[in-house]
Amino acid sequence: MCGATGYSVKDPKEIYDRFEVENTLENFKPRWNTRPGGMHPVIYMTADGVQIKYMYWTFVPTWAPEKRIKFSTFNARDDRLMESRLYKPAIPSQRCIIPVTHFYEPDRVHFPKPQPAPWYLFKLKEETVFGLAGLYNVWTDPKTKGKLFTYTIITTKPNAAVGAYHDREPARLPKNEYIQWLNPDMTEPQQVMEMIKTSPPDDMVSWRVGDEAKNPRNDYPELIKPL
Repeated sequence: MCGATGYSVKDPKEIYDRFEVENTLENFKPRWNTRPGGMHPVIYMTADGVQIKYMYWTFVPTWAPEKRIKFSTFNARDDRLMESRLYKPAIPSQRCIIPVTHFYEPDRVHFPKPQPAPWYLFKLKEETVFGLAGLYNVWTDPKTKGKLFTYTIITTKPNAAVGAYHDREPARLPKNEYIQWLNPDMTEPQQVMEMIKTSPPDDMVSWRVGDEAKNPRNDYPELIKPL
């Protein structure tokens, strides 16, 4: 699961440069606690090159009658992508990258559901911003005909760092594979699936955060401080 992230950079140019983005975002501000159901920066490929756009964090399929669907689509398991009528059509040409500075996971190893679990923050030692693999879809509202860009974060088996607390981790892309993941000429699903790997644990750090991070209404720098 990956249901909480952040992109706490003061200058969006750091994101633009890291992912070789051609355009810029209006009204950018750093975030420390982003959740599904919100609009967040997502990077994708167009005829004009690599672009960044605010997208809705919950994958809404083309056939959905409304934006709110009855099942969870903010994450997509890599071991079920090829079998999914929801995500499989997006694999060849609707791949995206979610730029983050950190993500959170609850400790479900020592605190199984339904009991409350402490949260842990994960980030990279050397890189401030990194990219998570995702899929996007443009949903058209049947009533208003308005278009909404929506996305999901792909999850995979955890590395040792994340696996100490949770059984899934967001699929992190190496820096040198960002452009390849967005490459429109890579349309073979098997090639795409081979790029989704468990990330190395040695370049990652983690720590426990306070319970304030669990509240989606809280969004300020103190949330990411070690408890």
